Amino acid sequence: MRWLKLVVHFPSFYSYRIPEYSSQYALALPLIAPSTIKLAIVSTAIRMSGKVSEGKRIFGYIRDAKVGIKPPKEIAINSVFVKRLKKKKDQSGFQQSFGVREYIHFSGDIEVYMGLPDDVPEEVKHYAKHIRYFGTSDSLAYVKSVEFVNEHPHGVIFPVAISEAPPGSHIYPVKDFSPKATFEQINPYSSKNPGKPYETKYYPLKLSKRPVEGSNWKILFVS
Repeated sequence: MRWLKLVVHFPSFYSYRIPEYSSQYALALPLIAPSTIKLAIVSTAIRMSGKVSEGKRIFGYIRDAKVGIKPPKEIAINSVFVKRLKKKKDQSGFQQSFGVREYIHFSGDIEVYMGLPDDVPEEVKHYAKHIRYFGTSDSLAYVKSVEFVNEHPHGVIFPVAISEAPPGSHIYPVKDFSPKATFEQINPYSSKNPGKPYETKYYPLKLSKRPVEGSNWKILFVS
């Protein structure tokens, strides 16, 4: 196995809802989930090649990749009260709705590490370099560099089972692909029932000191 290292810069805010949380009260993950990273590469492969079959091919190489994140030292979380329109239940029009959405601001670049098989094609590296966003289309990102490294990454947060989380960690649930997930289950162009292609893991985030908080913001200091 070798590691694909991505250095990612977010020029603005990042926002992706914690799995299973209400969409009306959308608390955001302060880190990028493994499935989000893998889906970004698959989506980029389809966009650049113009072929869904290319996305399927790349998915076969990265589905089981071990993914870890090395965040910057500070992560700011900002909560925003939003007004929006949603369809009425009888589909007769729209009605006003309210909610809360969180946005993440990273103090620096993020390093992403993916453990891949030795025979992974160079196209995976090529597509990773051309990722333009992670998760939602408003979470714009710029991949500054991509390279294969042989040494095991240090200081990186890997998702674990809840029982394996170190004491004192802040625990965040994330989605990753299950070992039995198929491309048809995550293919947005497929009409088949997606079933359950994901499994839940947990990022254990250790802090160096207590967060600083305001009325609608919080800063996490990563250990």
